[in-house]
Amino acid sequence: MPESARFDLGGAGGNPVWKKSLHANWVMQSFAYDNVNQHIYFAQVNSQNTDPAHVGDLWITKTDTSGTQLGAMTVHNFGHGVSIAVEPYNGSVYLWTEWKSSDSGFGTRIGRFAFKNGAVLEKTSTAIQDRTPSIGDEMINPQPSIDPSTDRLLVRYKTGADLPRIVAFNLSDARAGRLSSEHRLAERALPSRGAWGTDNPFQGFAAYGQYVYLLEGRANGPSYISVVDLNGAGQSIVVDRAQTTAGQSLPGREPQGMAVWMHSSGPRLAFGFHSNTAGVRQASVFYKSEFV
Repeated sequence: MPESARFDLGGAGGNPVWKKSLHANWVMQSFAYDNVNQHIYFAQVNSQNTDPAHVGDLWITKTDTSGTQLGAMTVHNFGHGVSIAVEPYNGSVYLWTEWKSSDSGFGTRIGRFAFKNGAVLEKTSTAIQDRTPSIGDEMINPQPSIDPSTDRLLVRYKTGADLPRIVAFNLSDARAGRLSSEHRLAERALPSRGAWGTDNPFQGFAAYGQYVYLLEGRANGPSYISVVDLNGAGQSIVVDRAQTTAGQSLPGREPQGMAVWMHSSGPRLAFGFHSNTAGVRQASVFYKSEFV
């Protein structure tokens, strides 16, 4: 991957979204920016729903960049909502999410579909385009993200227990369904998570240039942002890892989701937290905008 700047994980950063309620009183899992129209799309999952007919149901809430609701749609049996990507294209906004949830509640494929306010989308709908990479690896729990600075689709997936990997494609190829081995731009192993992963669950990722940023941590515990160089080899360790105290006062604070926000003042690495105030679930977003 071409060389790029790396976000500085220190400093105060910013907090454009603070304790905003989304469309449903469900747990915010991830979010991404429409960087053309300056909107956010949040994915929420009902973590307490064990009905097989509704495992993997997600609400998608559209907001402005301060978290004020502008619309919503629901998708059935898609997954856990670990990561969402937003693609403004030809006057419409397309969402990329995990799709076709398994009994575990996590998606087994990646789907691309247009956002339509008020719509209900079943997993069998012909409006969904299958955009799952076919690169020879077994693709367990694939999760999409778009790097808006390079127009690239990145997919994090596993090939087995504690064997995470990531692969990158040009967004134009991915949009057209060209997701086979000859079209990939980069692929590499991510660090095995081991005991670290047990203590600090994976909560989302974002990419900017040659670097991938991983959000890790558990509810009511410490939260971390880790950085991996896509030009590294094997399961090389992160080039940086920092604990973030952003949102420390949030009740039930749990890290959820990352995205790159192309703001008029410059790119921002945004990361989110779910909180629970007396049963009311809310979303907060913070960002880093300085580079090392």
